[in-house]
Amino acid sequence: MSFLSTALYTVSTPQEAEQFISMAPGMTAGYEQQPGFERLVVARDVMDPLTIVTMSWWQSQEAADAWTRSQGYREAKNQSGGQGLKAKMEFGRWTSVKERRAGPGGG
Repeated sequence: MSFLSTALYTVSTPQEAEQFISMAPGMTAGYEQQPGFERLVVARDVMDPLTIVTMSWWQSQEAADAWTRSQGYREAKNQSGGQGLKAKMEFGRWTSVKERRAGPGGG
């Protein structure tokens, strides 16, 4: 079983949205150093381009909690271009997920 962390952020300008999205590759590199990390997805809401959704999968909630409290998290954010970015978290949630394997029909 994995744990999914989902967060919804809003920014004030299209430039801030671009800054947030452009951080994803550097943040992924930082996340990959954290034990228990599985994958990260960062996407812009197609209906509201000032809304960003992040989803990260972890082997346990403890692993994700350790990452968000770590100095490495803050360093990865700043080194990825997030220093000074004012993104407001509107929503955050943990969900346990069971891995589902696709069958021959893809579903």
